[in-house]
Amino acid sequence: MATPDLLFGLRNNFFLGAYQAAINNSDIPNLSEEESIERDSLVYRSYIALGSYQLVINEIDSTAATALQAVKLLALYLSSPENKEATIASLQEYLSDPAYGSNPIVRLIAGIVFMHEKDYVEALKHTNVGGTMEL
Repeated sequence: MATPDLLFGLRNNFFLGAYQAAINNSDIPNLSEEESIERDSLVYRSYIALGSYQLVINEIDSTAATALQAVKLLALYLSSPENKEATIASLQEYLSDPAYGSNPIVRLIAGIVFMHEKDYVEALKHTNVGGTMEL
């Protein structure tokens, strides 16, 4: 018997663009560590979609999981043009490390950033492996 997908509602709200509903309904009990990281990344990406870049930058500290660090890089990238070069360099550093570069959230954020840069070849290079619906 398959276990229930505890993040279904959150993912559904996020994919439909109901970002505030995703944020409001993100208090989900009994999640594994991996599911908690995915939940947090969806919630922070919802804040980014609503334009609350600074909230994401302030809340994700250096002790957070790598996937959340990548989400913070997305917020830094979108928040100001001055941060673009440093953000891309940090993202390239994550991608060059095999332990971090295989993380689907890191690869997704890389794809988003490179799409904004109009570097579609690089974006596809990191997202074509798949593994998740978004990739």
